[in-house]
Amino acid sequence: MNIAPRRFSRHRRSFLRGAGAAAAAPLLQLPGLALAQSAASQGLLRAGITGFNVINTLDPAKASLLSEFYVIWASFNSLLKFDAQMGLVPDLAESYAPVDGGFEFKLRRGVKFHDGSDMTADDVKFTLERLADPATGSSNRGRFSGIREIRVLDDYRLQILADHSRAILLSSLTNTRTGSQIVSRRAYERLGAAEFERRPVGTGAYRIMDWKANSVVELQAHEAYFVSGKPRLARVSMPLIPEESSGMRAVLGGQLDLTSTAPFADVKSLESRKDVRVFRSTGLNNRYITLNTRRAPFDDPHMRRAVSLAINRDVLVNAVLFGEGKASGSLLPPSLSGQDRLPELARFDAERARAEFAKSRYKPGATGVVLGWGSAWWKRFAEIAVAQVNQVLGTRFTVEVYDSNTVYSRLKAGDYDAAVWGWLGLTDPDEYLGETLGTGKWRNFQGYSNPAVDELLEKGRDTVDRDERARIYQRAEALAMEDMPAVPCFVSNIHNLASPRLQGFEQLPYGNYGDAFQNLTLA
Repeated sequence: MNIAPRRFSRHRRSFLRGAGAAAAAPLLQLPGLALAQSAASQGLLRAGITGFNVINTLDPAKASLLSEFYVIWASFNSLLKFDAQMGLVPDLAESYAPVDGGFEFKLRRGVKFHDGSDMTADDVKFTLERLADPATGSSNRGRFSGIREIRVLDDYRLQILADHSRAILLSSLTNTRTGSQIVSRRAYERLGAAEFERRPVGTGAYRIMDWKANSVVELQAHEAYFVSGKPRLARVSMPLIPEESSGMRAVLGGQLDLTSTAPFADVKSLESRKDVRVFRSTGLNNRYITLNTRRAPFDDPHMRRAVSLAINRDVLVNAVLFGEGKASGSLLPPSLSGQDRLPELARFDAERARAEFAKSRYKPGATGVVLGWGSAWWKRFAEIAVAQVNQVLGTRFTVEVYDSNTVYSRLKAGDYDAAVWGWLGLTDPDEYLGETLGTGKWRNFQGYSNPAVDELLEKGRDTVDRDERARIYQRAEALAMEDMPAVPCFVSNIHNLASPRLQGFEQLPYGNYGDAFQNLTLA
């Protein structure tokens, strides 16, 4: 396909000129940012939640958005966590060991919740049983539905026993996007569900003091935190800043100390500056186009395969990410898939795309709406992918752009044709494949169902041998990608921007943020 590379080149140059001008422009007066700036004093960390405009809940069991977990990671702990090498290490657990049918955990003594009460095995049992309860409505319920019994041996010892899905149990007990952050039973029962969503009680380095909707979250150091000498800063202000470029300008102008993301277009130029530090990692993510298999025009697998073949993923990486990523034909990130070249159905081939389209029930001129969100790279992702598909297939797909919360709500309701979406996960393939392709799973917005794929996914969850698990998930994805319910496009790098004054920040591949606050100081 000739998709007019010069047009994309002009687009990139104009975007870079705009970004450069933005860096020199006066700082925006954003509601949350103004609060953080006016409160600036020694001991205050100003950490912007950039690229997001909404937080719906701060209850770990109910949370689903990355913006929510940015706060939760600072305010809670789980039994386990990942170290800098992405290895599993104890957190609230002092140690753990396998037992018949599961694992036994020995808890740290002397851990205090934010309300001063002791954390015990009963709180762990309450947290996990609440997650597994359908009435809770947790998006992470599937991780814990295989638990058969949580056996409390005493206040500081318990066993977690599972009939199935044992292979994913340990990674599900980490302080990441798992919902397994330990909450206080007494505080939850005292406050009630609604109030707990706004002022949850955890054991983390910072407790939540205030949350102004769509504006800012204010945190204060937990003085009884169980890690000696931490946290090192007394307060954290986390303003929500929808535009990544505004967050960038705020760091350059001294209004923020840290951002959760950075504009792809500006990363390379920012790296040459002395007034900002750029952190970059290869992301444990996938960025894809979810196709609603329950309604026209993506209810036809030939149409779905044609869309995949019509997309030039290298163009997307250059035009959307400005080179800050890698083309992908898998829902697994490269570190998990081991994929070094695109599979056939993910390689751009205009002739084959048109031949596949001709086998479908639909004709040139077919219409459909692709949802985009935000005003930066997610929007460009939708626009450029749709332009490519329309040019190759002669379709008349259009793009509608909303805020991320609106798009997420429509995906959950099945009220869409197609949408750009993605996932930033951990180190287990089931997070990427099982939850996205398994029948009825919470991120299977496509409504996709294939019994053969489901059987392989279930087998993978029960297989402990790492190499055998990898082979099982490879087979499952190969089967699913023949149906192409979701079109994998690329993996993006993750970035944080920081003031040169900030010390102690360490970036992990899964995009840690709030859990890094306890280590930070300001020179």
